[in-house]
Amino acid sequence: MPVIKLRAIWPVLAIVLCVAMLATLAVLQFGWTGQLSLAQAAMMQNALSNSIRQFEQVLQREVMSLHFRFQPRSRVGLDGRWSQYAEDYALWSQSTAYPDMLSRVLFYSFESDGSGVLKELVPGGSEPLEAEWDESLAAIRDPLDAASAAPVRTGGLRPFVWSVFPRVGAVTRAEVLSGILRRGVGRPPRTGPSEYVILVLDWEYVTGTMLPDITRRLFAGPEGEQLYQVAMLAGGTSRFLYRSDPSIGSGWLAGVDDRRRMRLFRDAPRGSAPGTEDRAGPGNESLRGLAAPGSSGRRLSPAVRPRLLMASGRPPPSVVVAAKHASGSLESVVERQRTRNLATGLGVLVVLAGAMALLMVSARRAEQLARMQMQFIAGVTHELRTPLAVIRSVGENLADGVVGTELQIRRYGELVRDQGKRLSQMVEKTLQAAALETGRAQLQLVSLDARKAVAKALETAQPMIEQAGFAVERHEGTELPAVRADEGALQQILANLLSNAVKYGEPGRWVRIETDVDGQREPPCIRIRVRDRGPGIPASEANRVFNAYYRGSAAGAGSIQGSGLGLKLARDLAEGMGGSLLFRSGAGGGTVFVLRLPAGEES
Repeated sequence: MPVIKLRAIWPVLAIVLCVAMLATLAVLQFGWTGQLSLAQAAMMQNALSNSIRQFEQVLQREVMSLHFRFQPRSRVGLDGRWSQYAEDYALWSQSTAYPDMLSRVLFYSFESDGSGVLKELVPGGSEPLEAEWDESLAAIRDPLDAASAAPVRTGGLRPFVWSVFPRVGAVTRAEVLSGILRRGVGRPPRTGPSEYVILVLDWEYVTGTMLPDITRRLFAGPEGEQLYQVAMLAGGTSRFLYRSDPSIGSGWLAGVDDRRRMRLFRDAPRGSAPGTEDRAGPGNESLRGLAAPGSSGRRLSPAVRPRLLMASGRPPPSVVVAAKHASGSLESVVERQRTRNLATGLGVLVVLAGAMALLMVSARRAEQLARMQMQFIAGVTHELRTPLAVIRSVGENLADGVVGTELQIRRYGELVRDQGKRLSQMVEKTLQAAALETGRAQLQLVSLDARKAVAKALETAQPMIEQAGFAVERHEGTELPAVRADEGALQQILANLLSNAVKYGEPGRWVRIETDVDGQREPPCIRIRVRDRGPGIPASEANRVFNAYYRGSAAGAGSIQGSGLGLKLARDLAEGMGGSLLFRSGAGGGTVFVLRLPAGEES
């Protein structure tokens, strides 16, 4: 008894165990996905911060390298340093990755009568050329004129210091004269410098080529795709200096993932020359070991280390760099990634659950098939036992000489013939079922007369119908075309349908066979219907009627003989001929089987 109970409940235990395992995996996956998302968010945030830091370093190195190359490194005036400046300009152009960022190199000097002369140093030239003030540089001329006439200690522009004119994108520095450096303490201050160096940046190139290139290198993904939108703003304002995407506006700043305030120029550390660090990012050449021209690598004193001030004498404003993920904020990107991971994991769990369900269903069906096969074996054994017992009894009587008259001999012969025929039909049906299952059955399709085929089937089944006391009705449509079918298979289908109608037609004892054309289908087909007035097929058994070895509850209740293969063979043969076999039934309302076969040539 315990073994029987265990066999009965093991499927339930297996299902419960599988469900528990899937639930545990789902909970663990949810937790692991959350931890993975947090780690991914932190990693992406760190990577973004590093990219912004590198962005600042690259810009600082470019600016420091430019300012460093044009620092004063001798105590002579401009007239004695043209070749040195030309060499510095050439070295800077070769060492920087963005030589076009510098638009013009100008020199502004004052004559003894106070008049100013503007000259321009062109790339590749050793001597400056005469130049004219244009409208874009008008904001620089007046401060320079005023500074040259003011005392050095009170002037707005200081020597050794780069002064920024952000409106025109230029920086200027006073050229140091020997007279300024030699004056001692207590001597009256002399007027300001009379010579200036002016560096004009090409801001269109900076914002259109240089900054986009740096952005692509530092804020790109592993396959070169742009991961972040980047913008530069003037510190303390919402004025954009650069935008990597034209769609960036003031509302974009509210949801940035990271921002950093930076200065484009800082004092060089003591003991090192600006621009000697390795340049960051691919495509930049190393400036390690770069020293001031003519300095032989010696230290620069604090007085000549480059500094940057506004033209008014104040430090230049800072710049804010902000970045935001191109697909939205980092949080939304990580959340979408987490959702995708959860969906993928859930899909895997669903597939696993489906596989488990299919395995359980397959096991259940295999168990049902094994049970039906055992029932089939039992039914076939019972069916075989009856004719064998009759044949054996007749043989014993004949051997013992019990049969003496000719009439008895004939009767015994008929019994042996009928029971042998019954055995042959059962064996033939079983072999045919096996052939259909293995695909070895071959059907010869020819054009047949549907009326003759039905009449032949009724004639063959007539003794069975009369012995059961059934009434037969027959109805045929007009102008029936030929049916394309295998004659033996068609006869077997009709024989099985008529046999079932007689077996399960109680208490109506009535069979009707109808033949007509189903004109609703294209191409048209022949429709043969077999009706009875039996109890019908319950809805709970409707899906299993055509299963192999299946016999309904009515067969067991009425002790109806059969193997459970008749309807399956009939449907398989119909489909093998390109047709179909269906039924309509209701409990207590009789049953009608509908056979459809393709029409052939006109008969």
